[in-house]
Amino acid sequence: MNDKKITVENVHGREKEYVIKDNNGITVGRFFLLDYQSDNRSYMFRINYYRPNNFEMLKEALQILLRKIFATTNTYKVNVLVDEDTNVRALTDIGMVLEGVVEDNIISKGYYKSELLFGINAMDFEVGSRVNILRLKGENIELKVFTPEDSEDMLQYYIKNMEYLQSFEPAREDSFYTLEVQRRILMESYKQYLNGTAISFGIYYESKLIGKAQLSNIVMGIFRSAFIGYSIDKDFQGRGYMKEALKLILEYAFVEMELHRIEASTLVDNIKSQRVLLSCGFEILGVNKEYLFINGAWRDHKTFYIINRGE
Repeated sequence: MNDKKITVENVHGREKEYVIKDNNGITVGRFFLLDYQSDNRSYMFRINYYRPNNFEMLKEALQILLRKIFATTNTYKVNVLVDEDTNVRALTDIGMVLEGVVEDNIISKGYYKSELLFGINAMDFEVGSRVNILRLKGENIELKVFTPEDSEDMLQYYIKNMEYLQSFEPAREDSFYTLEVQRRILMESYKQYLNGTAISFGIYYESKLIGKAQLSNIVMGIFRSAFIGYSIDKDFQGRGYMKEALKLILEYAFVEMELHRIEASTLVDNIKSQRVLLSCGFEILGVNKEYLFINGAWRDHKTFYIINRGE
């Protein structure tokens, strides 16, 4: 398997191992075939990549591998496992979608690390389309479910709004403001999304992350309920974007998820947030005394609720 810039070659004597070499013939990574099921028409690979700062070469190598598999076999689905620190743009740019997180699955430098499971089928690869990640589009903004590839944007959001958010969110340790921790947080949130217990959305204006909102503690069955929380960049307050975001989420939650009831809580003196909730149809339930530990103390919160009246 060849390309102008890099090559992907089977290792002599190891039919399940492929080496990735750059245009100088230097090994930059390896593909390991973990499983092939002819009946299910599927492959499973693990990727070891040694150039974390150059996702383009890995992207190119994946394209070579997938092109060869889909063109010469009747394979329908290919899955790959990658280290949690991999720049996943190499995968998402060619249409692969994050399908899961396998926690503590490999040992690296004496520590357990998680792996990310990506997949793509032959049809999506042929047309070059990305498998859709959940997106909600409004008139001015777009919401997208967070995945680990959004960790850099999330880190910059928190760094920029560090002082502003201190009054509304729990106290943060210094390690919170690192790429590693943000990646782990987003891996956990994506796992919760896959498991159906929470949905964490990024709020985007002209492709820029300006806020976040989360449906959490999603319970189905006889409850069909959830909680919603949110925050927005200090420079984008007062423009109606959070109200628009909440309305998009409520429509999705009530129509697509068929939830019955959603709760939200704000600090008792957070009048702006309360106005947003009221304008979206929430009603006041009451005050929860010493409800959350915010900015170094237990704080009272006003709790609001909304019922799905269109059931």
